[in-house]
Amino acid sequence: MSKFKQQPLYIAVVAGSLTTTAMAATDEAVKPDADINRGQPVLEEVTVTARNRTESLQEIPVAINAFSSKDIERSAMQDLRDVVRSSPGLVYDSSGTIATGAITIRGMSQPGLIGDDTNVAMFVDGVYVSGRASTFMPMMGLERVEVVRGPQSAIYGRNAFSGAMNYITTKPTEEFEAKIEATTGAEGQSGVEARIASAIGDKLALSLDLVDSESGSTFKQGDTYLGGIDNEAQRLRVLFTPTDTLELDLSVAHVDVHEHHNAGYEVTPNAEHAVEINPMATGGAPFLIPSVHYIPGANTLTPAGMAAVTGAPSAYYGEAKAADPDGFAGNAFGVTNESDLYSLRVNWDIADVTLTSITAASDTVTRSLQGYANAYMAPTMVFAPVIPVSNGFSPVTPTEDMPNHVATINLGGTNAYLLNVLAYNYGGQPNDDRTAFSQEFRIQSNDAGPLQWSAGLLYSEVELDQWLTSSALPASGSPFGDEINSASIASSILAVDENGNATKITQTNHSTEMTSAFAALAYDVTDKLNVGVEARYTREDKIANNVLHFTGAQGEVQGDWDWVSPRLIATYTYDEYTNFYLNIAKGTKSGGINGGTPVESEMLYDPESNLTFELGAKRTVLDGRGYMNIAAYRIDWDDQHIRQFSQFSNGATIPAAITTNLGAVEIRGIEIETAFQISDNWAFHSAYTFNDAEVVKGVQSVTFGYVDYDAMGLDATNYPFCLPVLGGGCEVMSNLMVSDGDLSGKTMINNYRNTFNAGVRYSRDMANGAEFYMDLSSVWKDKRYINTVNTLWIDDHWDTNLVTGIEGDNWYGQLSVKNLMDDDTPSSAYRPYIWTQNQAPSIVNRMGRMSSLTVGYRF
Repeated sequence: MSKFKQQPLYIAVVAGSLTTTAMAATDEAVKPDADINRGQPVLEEVTVTARNRTESLQEIPVAINAFSSKDIERSAMQDLRDVVRSSPGLVYDSSGTIATGAITIRGMSQPGLIGDDTNVAMFVDGVYVSGRASTFMPMMGLERVEVVRGPQSAIYGRNAFSGAMNYITTKPTEEFEAKIEATTGAEGQSGVEARIASAIGDKLALSLDLVDSESGSTFKQGDTYLGGIDNEAQRLRVLFTPTDTLELDLSVAHVDVHEHHNAGYEVTPNAEHAVEINPMATGGAPFLIPSVHYIPGANTLTPAGMAAVTGAPSAYYGEAKAADPDGFAGNAFGVTNESDLYSLRVNWDIADVTLTSITAASDTVTRSLQGYANAYMAPTMVFAPVIPVSNGFSPVTPTEDMPNHVATINLGGTNAYLLNVLAYNYGGQPNDDRTAFSQEFRIQSNDAGPLQWSAGLLYSEVELDQWLTSSALPASGSPFGDEINSASIASSILAVDENGNATKITQTNHSTEMTSAFAALAYDVTDKLNVGVEARYTREDKIANNVLHFTGAQGEVQGDWDWVSPRLIATYTYDEYTNFYLNIAKGTKSGGINGGTPVESEMLYDPESNLTFELGAKRTVLDGRGYMNIAAYRIDWDDQHIRQFSQFSNGATIPAAITTNLGAVEIRGIEIETAFQISDNWAFHSAYTFNDAEVVKGVQSVTFGYVDYDAMGLDATNYPFCLPVLGGGCEVMSNLMVSDGDLSGKTMINNYRNTFNAGVRYSRDMANGAEFYMDLSSVWKDKRYINTVNTLWIDDHWDTNLVTGIEGDNWYGQLSVKNLMDDDTPSSAYRPYIWTQNQAPSIVNRMGRMSSLTVGYRF
């Protein structure tokens, strides 16, 4: 039976939509001359440039949402997460900070921090924002935000794998404009935003946007608002038009963001079998290491197989629920990001074509922040001598004589130590130093004939130095004092350099060069049928220099890939109200290089791709007072990037995390959007999405710790393994369980099967000429799985916001209430990095109800 036929809600919504459309068509036929007010913002004519040309939102043959500057202002959008909330079917998730944040469109999520590229490409004025720095972009001086669903690799390139988001800033014009506004609120909310724009003569115009804000938080520890974001940003834009056909547009922006550690807690483990460990068989380790305790591929184990002994509870299965935070969520590091962005766009109209050149450069510095309150007391591995503890002058090697010594573990002939220590998890958020440059040339037709075309070339290069620091507390200011000795090391792992900075345990310097060429054609076959084809050829050359890695793997690795991303679009205009479209597109995301492994087969991972089939209809109803759009799609996702652990171990450390091409996912879904102008004062909008993302091929990575495969829903068998011991003979590990880790049939993580958005807007003119408005919006999201084996989830919940305000000719004021119902469903949950053998997740708390007041003046 089709999965769609199993969805009563889907059937009801579709039936209701078709009925309403039929009624609307009848109304149009009966009352063709009705005098209808179309002046409300939800139904204003909206144009977009998602295909690099201006098109009506209701006529463009792709699934797209556009938020105008008025939408952004009257919905009190502050950052990327607010855009995602207002976009049907989108999901935002992170592993503790916005630096690890990623957007999911149509179920194409990323299980963990995989590679440097996200599945959704982010742009500012058409310029690609490299890596995850896109999550830091402020929403200042925006004309609109466009969100395109479905692969856009052919027209955008740049890893627009599942979709793209473009921030389009407001150009300065010949008209003078200026505004200043201030925001204050409970829980540490404050901010100032300003804009000034003016023409200088008849050929030059300038604009300057400024923002300085603190988002605050409903959770506070000391003077720190947990999860709060402090944002300072400036953008200067210079527009020069020496002739009527030539335009030069220069933009310079600086962004400085500081996100504080998120509030959260670590749950108490509730799962796993309680079976005695055999320390003789494991050398004292409570886990198994590939190539040390077993040989992958030997006997019944597959190369991607898993193995672990069972033991005391160490994992949590079930719903992630709200609880009072312990302070910082485990491993939820704070982060700072400082970016300088430059772009120069030149448009030159020559006869019936437009030549465009876009030159862009950026410099970004991202740092992971640690704090004493983020440390915790737990048995933590101290590797010796691979990662000696440094006292700033010479290495200090842990010994068995230290206080809080738990166990000594022999890993491949080298001792490692378990100490009960106050420490951070190893790993966490990478630190980045990134520079990027790109140059694009484009030629595009601009006449009104039956043939529309465009073509272009793109070159880009990225230099990225990326590293992780060890579990560290700085020597200066340590709660155990500045003196470093064996006792203090036993209480706190102090790994610092001579400047008191955390010691690096990995560093890989990446260099990427990308060249691509694209072409697009669209032809009016008849007055009703238009057929278009697009294609982009891309080649990437990457070099990764493993300067340092705790596994000892070092050296330079090179890789290159090339691919073609095509798209076919057919549009049929049924009548003046209705358009149907077919969209078949291939999306491709870059391959990459793994650090920390000398195994040749693991060094590279290939690009992943998806083939999307989308059929849609867009209908304007009630003579322009409403619209109804529907899109159904199928996605075949192959060579999916999956996070695994390397099969290499030097015997003294846990293996490196790597990316492989082991995944395949099938996705089927439907999206329905409606909006109606009910009266001169009232407007209504809604959207429903159904998205079924099922894993067809996937493997759970090697698991360290105690594993209950039955509870994980994975096949497992008891596997007596004879481990050689000193003096001859072997020790049978009778409590060892193995599994092939097959994830087929599981639901893709970070995917809502059903979502529903609805909102009402009210506005009316007041006696003094000012306008009063109110915007009430609510989003319902279905259950969402957090882990790949579907044993941990966040339950369904509602998220409701209320914004109301008064706007006069110059003065305006706005009251915003977010999370109106004070819903406490966690915003995220994730398993901290595994270096402490802790499989219980960290829960990130959702911000409670927050209200703020904004007052501004337009000159």
